[in-house]
Amino acid sequence: MDPAAEGHDYTIRFGNGAWHESDAELIFSAPHAPLCSPAIAEQLQQPDDVHRFTLLRSFRRDEWSRWLDCAGGTPPSPSQPVMVFDTSLAMAEAAQLGAGVAIAPVCMFSRLLQSGALVQPFAAEITLGGYWLTRLQSRTETPAMQQFARWLLNTAAA
Repeated sequence: MDPAAEGHDYTIRFGNGAWHESDAELIFSAPHAPLCSPAIAEQLQQPDDVHRFTLLRSFRRDEWSRWLDCAGGTPPSPSQPVMVFDTSLAMAEAAQLGAGVAIAPVCMFSRLLQSGALVQPFAAEITLGGYWLTRLQSRTETPAMQQFARWLLNTAAA
């Protein structure tokens, strides 16, 4: 995405808050953990049990290795079946349908977790970044933009 070329006032981005020539305000952090269907969760007793299933992830190749290291497991082997998704929503839907175990931002799926459609089988979480409201430094912030930013940040904090 090129915010300048597309004429965006703001963009919401996932990462560490450091983007070239941009100001960024953290909307919320997004710890990641394994999420899966209840049927798969019943088969997961320890972190290395995830290796028996397809690992669902985003474009970041190290998500599962980092989580398994944090949880005391072993990294995935090169032959481990993996499905890569371009959105967390598509990945969560695949996890609900039993396609495998996703590594996803837990806070985004609180309703699905509360309803039982998804399960977080392990408590260990890793921080890969957060969601940030970003503005190009070359873009003058108008009063309407400031009002929107305040509303978004206050709503996210509530």
